[in-house]
Amino acid sequence: MARDPERTREAILSAAESLVAEKGIQPLTLEEIAARASISKGGLLHHFPSKHALITGLAAHMIASYEEELETLRRRDDAAPGAFTRAYLRANLAFADHCSQICATLTAEARNFPGMVTLFQQHWSQCQKRLEADGLDPVVATTVRYAVEGITSAATWGMPRPSNFEEVVNHLLKLSGGRPRKPAVKKGS
Repeated sequence: MARDPERTREAILSAAESLVAEKGIQPLTLEEIAARASISKGGLLHHFPSKHALITGLAAHMIASYEEELETLRRRDDAAPGAFTRAYLRANLAFADHCSQICATLTAEARNFPGMVTLFQQHWSQCQKRLEADGLDPVVATTVRYAVEGITSAATWGMPRPSNFEEVVNHLLKLSGGRPRKPAVKKGS
């Protein structure tokens, strides 16, 4: 029975993501990924001809998923200017809330995968252009970008959030022309 190529590709990327999170990149083998994806190694190699191509493909997949979320959030924000800046802030906050071991692993291993670094550089360059064209003062939009990337980096490395985290987020939203977030309801309240 023939498999749907897109489903197979998704199964491979999902398997790779979970295995990278579990054990890192260096000890990972294509055989393990193929087994986790329930395909043959030849089937995996049809989609990704090398481990390097697979890891770069995983990074591209993660960027594409992030960009979809970013665009969804931008479309939901009907206030201009600053809709993209606020979407960038919200998308990165959501990412930081759900950051996994794979983020830290890919960051730590990036130097071994120049193609992956290039993908992320191109993505950030496009985001910066969109931030600067978002109708806000470009310095404000870039300040929000750097602040939110600091939040994301801290989450990637498992650093605790400061006690005034929500105040910081609300300040960034206000700075970008948005409304403050409602305080989270604490469990047991």
